Amino acid sequence: MSPDDTLSILMIIGGDIVQRAVAQLAGSGPCTPYWHFAPVAFSFGWLAYSVSALTSAVGDGRLLPQPDCPIHVVNAKTGYRRQNASWVLGRLVRDYENRKFKSGSLTIAFYRTRKDGPQAGVPARDWVYWSGVLVILAQLAISVIPGALHGNWIVLIVTVGGTILALLGSGMPQWREEKYAARKIDPEKPEVVCLTRGNGSTFAMVVTSETGIRFEDLAGGRDKRRLSTSIMSGLLAILWIVLLLTVEGLDGDAWYLLAIGGLGMVQNVIAAGAERTADALGLHFEDFDRKKDVIAMDKVMDTLMEAERTHTGVGLAMLKLFFPGDLRPHEQVFWDRMRTLKAEKEAAAKQARANAKLLSPQPTLNSVPILNSEGKESDESFRTMSFEKPSAKDGSSSYVVPSR
Repeated sequence: MSPDDTLSILMIIGGDIVQRAVAQLAGSGPCTPYWHFAPVAFSFGWLAYSVSALTSAVGDGRLLPQPDCPIHVVNAKTGYRRQNASWVLGRLVRDYENRKFKSGSLTIAFYRTRKDGPQAGVPARDWVYWSGVLVILAQLAISVIPGALHGNWIVLIVTVGGTILALLGSGMPQWREEKYAARKIDPEKPEVVCLTRGNGSTFAMVVTSETGIRFEDLAGGRDKRRLSTSIMSGLLAILWIVLLLTVEGLDGDAWYLLAIGGLGMVQNVIAAGAERTADALGLHFEDFDRKKDVIAMDKVMDTLMEAERTHTGVGLAMLKLFFPGDLRPHEQVFWDRMRTLKAEKEAAAKQARANAKLLSPQPTLNSVPILNSEGKESDESFRTMSFEKPSAKDGSSSYVVPSR
């Protein structure tokens, strides 16, 4: 088989690898409202991916692949559980489970999101990012060789064209919007979520967030479709087909293009499957202390009990995931007591917030402002406006007329 025939075959395989590679690197580079730089190199799989992306764009409107690590996301306060639909959260659990924690029983690791430093949803640039940049530059350098030696610049034209199409496809704004589709966290209402594969798993991570984005929203996989994405996907699919026809007409020096596409495919495979840190995934955590922030007992039930003693709500949130059946009598007694303690703590916290709200000065408006003929507030408005300020001693109220 000639290299020309090999190129034609390779151009229609590997679309799923390209999609995962883009999902990994989306949002990593410089961003504008209309485009961001994601260093996913030109490879043989881009044509196949462009067709599947067009199908998704006119169908469910999603660009990101489904999570390849199925996990449960549980709110430690409410106990509400949902199946994860976020690519980022699935990869977070997969990478931390594989790299850091391997044990026979259950290990629970506790993390806190950073209050300062990088913004949530802005990934750090790690070796995966920079390797993509280097591969793109290497491809362009290789494509110059046949032109310099034999005057055949078709390889350079195909490589430059393929690289531009790849960067346009991986840089569409919907990639980043869909990847981090979540509301910001209210600092007064911190979020505590448990991430785990569930029954049979040996790892769970608990993330406390006072800033950043809501993990529960991420897990919901919010719809961020754009009409511009559908239009752009259609145009890119047509241009990739044109590029394939150009490759078909390549006369000589096909080995150079084969090397360029092969190098790009290697980069795509590495980017799609590489283990990455939370920073590189756009989720920034505080420093982790393996001694203080990990609970691992000999038995799963003992681990959940210890987690509940030290972090209220965490053990209860995951109890039904790991033990969906009936509990032993002494276990039932323990968890009933923990539920009671949790309810008492929540009631006390709610009462404290209510008391704090009552003690804070709150303006009371007794009338609607009266406008004079010139459209300004009249003196009558100021005489009828007052601010109530509770007294700290006897609970009586005093009324103060605001100064003009």
